[in-house]
Amino acid sequence: MIRNQKGFTLIELLIVIVIIGILAAVAIPRFQGVSDKAKIGAAKAELATVKQGLGMYQAENDTSAFPNAATVTSYTTLFQAISDYVQISNETDAAWTFLSYASATPDTFVLVVKAKDRARTQLTVTPTTITP
Repeated sequence: MIRNQKGFTLIELLIVIVIIGILAAVAIPRFQGVSDKAKIGAAKAELATVKQGLGMYQAENDTSAFPNAATVTSYTTLFQAISDYVQISNETDAAWTFLSYASATPDTFVLVVKAKDRARTQLTVTPTTITP
């Protein structure tokens, strides 16, 4: 009796599944790292727009000052302060979360936010820089 066997054995299938599992274990963390870098990059790009809006606010303000800390207490109040100068996304669509805003003198400010990446990277915005 001649048997014409076609198909894969259980051992062959298990070996293929193990190889796919190993490849996935290596690829997924690398992809997540790239995804986090992209989210931080998006937050920095949006914050550059915010920084530009604050600069325009200062340029058009009679006292040539940035908004004071008493008026910028949340994402909403920051949005209201610069909405005449630049367009930024609403809070739920933004790539960052508002933490704090301070203005020690009229010609400077410090905006502290967290990017919406897995590590919740903290970013600091000043009139001249955006740093993680």
